[in-house]
Amino acid sequence: MPLRVARAASRHAHCLGPPVSTEAQKLGACDAITSANRLMGWHLRAGRLDAAREVFNRMPHRDIVSWNSLMATHARSGEHSSAVVTFAEMRRCGFHTDNASFSTVLLACARMEALEVGRCVHGLAAKTGASRNVFVGASLTMMYANCGLFSCLERVVDAVDSPNVALWNALISGFVMNHRVEDAHRVFDHMTERNVVSWTAMVKGYVRVHELGRAFELFNLMPAKNSVSWCVMIGGFVNHEWFGEAVDLFKSLVSSGQKVTSAVLVKIVSACSGLKSIGGGRCIHGFAMKSGFVLDQIIEASLVMMYCNSLDINEARLEFDRMERKHVGSWNAIISGYIHANRMDEARQLFDSMVDRDKISWNLIISGYIKDGGIADAFELYSKMPEKNVEAATALMSCFIDNGMLDKAQHVFYNMPQVDVMSCTTLLFGYVKGGYIDDALDLFHRMRKRTVVTYNVMITGLLRQGKVPEAYKLFDESPTHDLVTWSCLINGFAQNGLNNDALKLYKKMLRSNIRPSDSIISSLISCFSHHSMMVHGQQFHGITIRLGFKSHLLIQNSLIGMYCKCGEMIMAQAIFDRMASRDVVTWNTIICGYAFNGLGQNAIETFGSMKKAQIDPDGITFIGILSACNHMSLLEEGKHFFNMMTHNYRILPNKMHYACMVDLFSRRGMLEQAEELVKSMPFEPDSAIWTSLLSNCRLNGNGRLAEHAATQLISINPTTKMPYLHLITVNGSTKRWSAMDNLRSQIRNVATEKEVGYSRI
Repeated sequence: MPLRVARAASRHAHCLGPPVSTEAQKLGACDAITSANRLMGWHLRAGRLDAAREVFNRMPHRDIVSWNSLMATHARSGEHSSAVVTFAEMRRCGFHTDNASFSTVLLACARMEALEVGRCVHGLAAKTGASRNVFVGASLTMMYANCGLFSCLERVVDAVDSPNVALWNALISGFVMNHRVEDAHRVFDHMTERNVVSWTAMVKGYVRVHELGRAFELFNLMPAKNSVSWCVMIGGFVNHEWFGEAVDLFKSLVSSGQKVTSAVLVKIVSACSGLKSIGGGRCIHGFAMKSGFVLDQIIEASLVMMYCNSLDINEARLEFDRMERKHVGSWNAIISGYIHANRMDEARQLFDSMVDRDKISWNLIISGYIKDGGIADAFELYSKMPEKNVEAATALMSCFIDNGMLDKAQHVFYNMPQVDVMSCTTLLFGYVKGGYIDDALDLFHRMRKRTVVTYNVMITGLLRQGKVPEAYKLFDESPTHDLVTWSCLINGFAQNGLNNDALKLYKKMLRSNIRPSDSIISSLISCFSHHSMMVHGQQFHGITIRLGFKSHLLIQNSLIGMYCKCGEMIMAQAIFDRMASRDVVTWNTIICGYAFNGLGQNAIETFGSMKKAQIDPDGITFIGILSACNHMSLLEEGKHFFNMMTHNYRILPNKMHYACMVDLFSRRGMLEQAEELVKSMPFEPDSAIWTSLLSNCRLNGNGRLAEHAATQLISINPTTKMPYLHLITVNGSTKRWSAMDNLRSQIRNVATEKEVGYSRI
């Protein structure tokens, strides 16, 4: 064919377009999608997340790999909610999700602790059969573990076809995350194959529950160790302040020839700081420089912090000034050192001289002002922050709440650029502390995410208001319960007089394999402070010994209180005598126990021993002493202790102190002096004081004062017959028959119901 004819044919074909088939078009589109997916993958692996998103947005056609890549991009950048939204959008577009889709979205739910969304995804995975996949199973395990629902972890693993060691490791890690180390060890023992991850997870578990001996035993049994294993064990020693053991283990790591990571170096610097070993710290500094770690910002900041803890702050500043390159973390460390040394002005000068500040710099200075009591300075600096962050705002809110400024805490909260579960829980605590339970409930129900701490705060608030059913309902709704949750509810039941319910809840806690705390046992012992229930108290006395709590001050005080209220003063005294240390609560409990059991002289002698022990008494101490004087009619001694309380110890008397003195004067027939004391009180007398006066007027025949006291009692409680009965007796002793008849007619008009009696027989 001639050349010009060929060119003309080519031009004609180009104008008409190529005769391409539908199959060829599809192949071209598939090639374009594959190329775009490959490009997204390159950007994702290189950390160019914005570029990966841009590729996705420009794609005219997408497949399941495209959507999975976008979800992975969101997850990698910490935008877990966007990953969940992408999963839902992909479903709406008609794409069938695969195992990678489920795995990615479940891990996003795990990071957000979004239990309800995770359950929905689990249901879809079970319906499509994806939950049988080992990778999806591992993601499900992590999702439930992060949300605190450890009870269903093994069911998830059992539903997986051919579980591998990675899935078993995920199960162990899930149990460890929820402090269920014995369950984790049971799984570990049944594993047919283990790797270094399995062993490290178990070591981490025992470190987490503070059983360092068992952790180190497992660590030594490991057939092979990696850098994470060494870091977990050394970090465990450091976190539990076993600094010498941490240094020895670091020496073993170096001598073994294995690689020392920056994470291990940071922990060993903390160990030297804890030992205040400046020589050891300098050696680590030299090791870091020799090994090329000196450019690591975290290590550099740790070294500065070590110098601050091991040296005088002035010497630490010299070391800081000698450093050639100073990263922002190092500046933050020296500022923290000045704040710790209570030199806030110099910390602020350093802060002002910083060229580059990060949010930690701002948070440090704001927290420093809060610690120093400079709330106004903290708030002023917070208002100047270029980008307000939730950590600084939450610290400021907490400070306002602690100082009774709930309105300012609310102002900070509602002007935050964003809130998180911690800031919401902080304001929730403020509402509960202030008694604004309705506001607390409103905020609680508006929270999209809640933690076990959130539930604990709300349960405590409801119990303080006596709303026991509502508190128990929240307890049931909480996805997980920690020891504090159980303690809140058991203590709340006990404080609301629901002793049997508290005991039932304790038994339920034991069935959940939760080891009770001394606080829980103390509350339960207080439930049995009645002679008819003393057998339960004695049983719990034995439990304290079995649990190793018998030397705990809180437990000993509770046992003394129980035996005192049951009248068993010999047992109370025996526990008191065996105590290695005593606080003011201990002395108050035994003094009041003697006073209320009619052993006033013992109470006064014990008070003398308390002063010799150089324990300052408080208001409760003097209630016990004045009660003892009252029961023994020791007027001069009572006046002496009342004056001692006000003049020597600067304790302002409350109504109970005045009631003891009024009763003491009245019993001795000194009604005029009792009346003068009542008039001198800085507050209105209550029914107990008027009742004491009235009953003693009946014995002494003082009609004038009796009528006055009765009138006051009737104004406080118009439905009571007691004042009328006392007045009838007084008028009968003075033979005022007409007055008695008048009182009898008045008493018939008092609309009262007789209180129903009951018996334990």
